[in-house]
Amino acid sequence: MKKVGAKGRPERTLKEALAALKGAYAPRLELTLLEPLPGAYAALILGPKEPLFLPASLGPAFGEEGERALKALLDLTPRRFHQPLPPGKLAVLEAGDEALLKRVVAARRPLYRFLA
Repeated sequence: MKKVGAKGRPERTLKEALAALKGAYAPRLELTLLEPLPGAYAALILGPKEPLFLPASLGPAFGEEGERALKALLDLTPRRFHQPLPPGKLAVLEAGDEALLKRVVAARRPLYRFLA
């Protein structure tokens, strides 16, 4: 799993995520929003060579920049999922725990509503 972006920095996170996804086949991308706190999202993107982890920097909790970054990722990825994840588990996932990554992917739910 490759970490891109910086916690609390929506513009930097989006820029680094788009650079890491350059050349990826968009219809195969899967976005999983991880929600440690209401309105704050981290994300997993599956589909490129290795999973990408974006730290908590997306959504309305991070102001207009956070909302724009979230909308840009939602617009880019056709397959979207959601998984609430306590902050402690998010930190473990961010540290690269592959077993937790597999459990999160197995437990995620389809995202039917547009969140931005």
